[in-house]
Amino acid sequence: MKKMDKLSVFLIPIGVALNFIGAQIAMLLKLPVYLDAIGTIVVGALCGGLPGAVVGVISNTINSITYPTYVWYGVISAIYGVLAAYLSKKKVFCTLWKAILASFLFALIGGILNSCITWILFGFNFATDTTALFAIPLHTVVGLPKFMAEMVAAICMDVADKFLAVLAVYFVLRSMPDRFLVKLKLGDTYIKR
Repeated sequence: MKKMDKLSVFLIPIGVALNFIGAQIAMLLKLPVYLDAIGTIVVGALCGGLPGAVVGVISNTINSITYPTYVWYGVISAIYGVLAAYLSKKKVFCTLWKAILASFLFALIGGILNSCITWILFGFNFATDTTALFAIPLHTVVGLPKFMAEMVAAICMDVADKFLAVLAVYFVLRSMPDRFLVKLKLGDTYIKR
């Protein structure tokens, strides 16, 4: 048990680094996605909900140094870590089609909570991020109320983001050697039999 706990603690900074690298790749390539939840989901899927949540909160806290509002979105990242652990126990990440379906659950939760937090943080108005590029036309051209436009845009963006993130998680989990997986709380789920 102590080895497992130490290994989970060891994987937390690796998960944070994965989140940071994913976000940097998305920013460098100017992609309309974030890719900042890969490490959170991997650690949650392998080590459990608490380590996954810790990765998410630490990642958002670090990102809030340059973007102060990011700290408030840490609750969403924590939920991703807990959800990843739950889905891992249900063996969802063991099958590609189940993992893809799970990406929609991550996107729905993330999109709804993201739009609620954004709505409050930005004074019941649109944010100044990529989501606003989609939300503003939904409001001005399509005629959706502002909050509904923000939510629809956030969910749609999260579908693309979480699809790519969960796809990456699926391949990361499949590529890990069995001798490493046996040492992790939820690792036996991914051992190749």
